[in-house]
Amino acid sequence: MSNNELHLFVFEGVRAEQNYVDKLEQHFLGKKISVKCVYDAEIYQLYRQLKDEDFAFDMVNLLKERSKENAELLRDYTRDSFAYIYLFFDYDAHSTLATDEKIAKMLNFFDNETENGMLYISYPMLEAIRHYKDMETFKDLTVKCKRSNCPFKDDCGDAEACMKEPHYKTVSAAECLPQLTNINKYTKDVWQELIRAHVSKMNYLVHDVFDLPSQIESQSTIFEKQLKKHIQHKCPEVAVLSAFPIYVLDYFGVEGLKKRLIE
Repeated sequence: MSNNELHLFVFEGVRAEQNYVDKLEQHFLGKKISVKCVYDAEIYQLYRQLKDEDFAFDMVNLLKERSKENAELLRDYTRDSFAYIYLFFDYDAHSTLATDEKIAKMLNFFDNETENGMLYISYPMLEAIRHYKDMETFKDLTVKCKRSNCPFKDDCGDAEACMKEPHYKTVSAAECLPQLTNINKYTKDVWQELIRAHVSKMNYLVHDVFDLPSQIESQSTIFEKQLKKHIQHKCPEVAVLSAFPIYVLDYFGVEGLKKRLIE
């Protein structure tokens, strides 16, 4: 993949996602010619907007319509300006608009960075990147994901207690290495450890092997494995997994990533 072609990054939130990508570029990816925009809503709202337009849309124009900031940032750009488009959103299964069918359709639609764009999902949300203490505990780390959307809540004796559990942002901050709560402390060594952990976790989810992957996996495959192994169970959960390391794996390729993890 050439670094000389323009990239468009589309983030769900206003600041946090861009901060992570900025730090990734600084310590691991290297600077690219890129434009970073914010959709500023959940993936399920993006789905509803695209559905209203029969999935016939122009991503750049859609972003321009979302905010004055986007309109100004993208004023001199069209869809043809960008060689690659990447979208980063949360699974957010507790959203009032959430359904797994919508996620599956979105991953099928946004499956190519040179066409509609490539969608990357964090499970359960952005803060998965920091929910890490060591490789041993991270391997099997899961969290509940549906809350009030749980299809089994009416038959669950623990439903009331489940609804009172802390928000995932609080949980991830409490259960991570102290330095991971501050993005400004993410050095190259930190990124190498986090990337190794998350891509190994992805490989474990898909192939039951907790080690660096030997091949790239599609976001649809990752979601299908989340459904089968975790989400479609009596107590729905997800394997904690960040989108950013998976993007890094896709960007460099298997062998390219292995080299960068030992530099």
